[in-house]
This record gives sequence, structure tokens and C-alpha cells, in this order.
Amino acid sequence: MNTQFSVSIHILTLLATEKEAVSSQYIADSINSNATLVRKICRYLKNGHFIHSSQGKAGYNLSIPATEIKLGDLYQLIFSETAHFAKIHNDTNPNCYVGKNISHALDEIYNEVDHAIVNQLNIYTIQSVIDRF
Repeated sequence: MNTQFSVSIHILTLLATEKEAVSSQYIADSINSNATLVRKICRYLKNGHFIHSSQGKAGYNLSIPATEIKLGDLYQLIFSETAHFAKIHNDTNPNCYVGKNISHALDEIYNEVDHAIVNQLNIYTIQSVIDRF
């Protein structure tokens, strides 16, 4: 699993604690990364309506209060192109009893786990993260 989810939480938490708009370079310095990665993740966050940037004013702000940004919703946004939390291997042997059935069996199990992950994460908000500082 990549770190985009954790970095997204970091970005949103940083924005929630700042009074003014924050530049991608400022965010990158906090993450100890580069501004290009930050801008890429911020595009996801903008598309998900978690953040916005204003024309003529450099930087990002939260679009909604930190108390309303649920981590499960963020998880679904970041991993929207991913079928499950874990990949199911392909090209199994259709002549093997296990090979023929494993993908379907794992798909059902992974769907349950995906829902459990989102439900558990939705207990927490960006404000919950800040409250743990």
C-alpha cells in the first residue's frame, strides 16, 4: 500500500491548523517531500471537495471543517481506482479446483474487509487526528 492516504491526512491536518492559505512548498516542507507530489495529492483532495485554492491567492484551504472530514471518506477517495485493500492475483489455473474458485472467494472476503476498513476509519475525522497531538 502506498503512502498517499497518510500524506493526504497530513495535508488536511496541516491545513486545519493553519489560519491562512498554505502553499504546496510549505506543505512539502512539512511532509519532507517535494511540491510536485503535494500538488498531485492536492488535485485528488480538490476533486473530492476537501480543499480549495483561490484564484489570485496562492495556497490551499480546507473546504469543509476538520470535524466533518471523515478518514473513511478520504480513504475511499484516495483508493477509488483500487478494487480492494489487497490485490487478487490473476491468471490462476482454471483446471485446478482452488485456482478456479480463489478469485471469487477472495473478492467476497475483500469486499467485507473493505467495508470494515471504511466504517472503522469513518469513526475518525481530521479533528480526531489533531486532538491526538
